[in-house]
Amino acid sequence: MLAIKIIILLTLISYVGFLLFGAIGFIKTKTFSLPENVINKTNTCIIICARNEENNIEACLNSIYIQNFDKELLEIILVNDASEDSTLTKATNSLRSQNFRFQIISNSQKEGKKNSITKAIQASGAELIITRDADTFTNDASWLKTIVTFYEQTQSQFIIAPVEIDPSTSSGSVLSQLQIFENNALAVIAGGFAFYKKAFLCNGANLAFSKKLFEKTNGYKSHEKILSGDDVLFLEDAKKINSQKISYLKQKNASIITYPQKTFTNLLQQKVRWASKFNANPNQTNALLGLIVFLVHFFTLFFLLKAAFTLHLPLFGLFFILSRFLIDFLLLFLASGYFKRPVQWLWFLPLSPLYSVYVLIITMLSFVLKPNWK
Repeated sequence: MLAIKIIILLTLISYVGFLLFGAIGFIKTKTFSLPENVINKTNTCIIICARNEENNIEACLNSIYIQNFDKELLEIILVNDASEDSTLTKATNSLRSQNFRFQIISNSQKEGKKNSITKAIQASGAELIITRDADTFTNDASWLKTIVTFYEQTQSQFIIAPVEIDPSTSSGSVLSQLQIFENNALAVIAGGFAFYKKAFLCNGANLAFSKKLFEKTNGYKSHEKILSGDDVLFLEDAKKINSQKISYLKQKNASIITYPQKTFTNLLQQKVRWASKFNANPNQTNALLGLIVFLVHFFTLFFLLKAAFTLHLPLFGLFFILSRFLIDFLLLFLASGYFKRPVQWLWFLPLSPLYSVYVLIITMLSFVLKPNWK
């Protein structure tokens, strides 16, 4: 019994220590301020890979058209990955209606995101590459200028930019709120570890890097057989080149907004895709964190279920659960201030044990289900 308590206590200490380390790093990261009247000089290419995104592609492109950025420096490349709907037609009509330099690459067969991005980078002569998912948008006209200016001023070769879940979905939906909580906590961890030059999280939905860095890593060659991983696996290759040139852009104006998965089945498929790249990740931080998180949520449910059946929660169990809740609360508190969006705190207590169930289900199913690109 004592040995089990020691294991549980060590798991808790590891969990709290890991997240606290990230939270402190996030707090220490300076918020980037966009200078007034800055004149950019960097040729930039925004790459959007789309497959069956007829409902989202126009909003994505429209959010680029509104950017306060020199059009002469910008090129948009859309890669249609053999869409079976009207994605290509809508994107083509939209791009042709605007005064922007653009290219459209249309794959005759589904090739996946990595091959699609590689084609676009090879077709572009830009110095700075920004990848955007087709199901993202932003209402901020300074999104692009913020990223490019940060690149010019810091000389960072790999820029991790923030991603938000559409806040309009945060009320009335347990599944949406669950995803918002998770995304916001991960944003803090991503920024915090990047501060210590130990970045291990990023999102290809809003990612910037130099074309030279992509060429130095030989693109996605080291993990080309893995469907996903155009972000975190590419990050690991970038760290081998120069980890000091990898930065987190802490500025809400640089964030993009994506939509939550509307059904648990879709969410499960998304998480399985993510799990596939983490399983192939050479960075042991991911495996260690995954194990710690799994154990913390396992023990959380163990204590809660024991209390439900025995009507008694031992002091040790109460200490464990409260400690986990407090560190989770800290991450969400930091994220709410960063994104300037109040967290639905009334959801926090009921969703905390539910999130533990969610983590256990996702973890177990990720070992038996195969990832599937759209």
